[in-house]
Amino acid sequence: METFAVQIIPVAKPDEWRAFVESVSTGERATAHRQTLRRLGVKREHVYTQAGPVGQVMVLVWEGVDHEKTGALMAGMIEDPQSEHERHLATHVIPNIHGVDLKAGPPPEVEKVATIET
Repeated sequence: METFAVQIIPVAKPDEWRAFVESVSTGERATAHRQTLRRLGVKREHVYTQAGPVGQVMVLVWEGVDHEKTGALMAGMIEDPQSEHERHLATHVIPNIHGVDLKAGPPPEVEKVATIET
């Protein structure tokens, strides 16, 4: 089975978030974003949005990345960005568009509760 990781991230500013997603998928940030994904080992990125009781969230699926390593990959990119694009993600997109307080520390560890086979 292909490895993958799923992340749920709040979206504080939906209009700005949609514009950002367009810029990394087909716009002026597309090349830089793909370089970052390759550096992190991501083969394919899927971006979804879902409304919920706490507001809009982004559901991010990375193919080719073990879910247990996702936190370390994201933390490493935030703490030591390797490009202007990664600095933009760490200093603008994550804290402002997503509304995530990076000073609060890394996200909680994911706890595996069950594996159910058919």
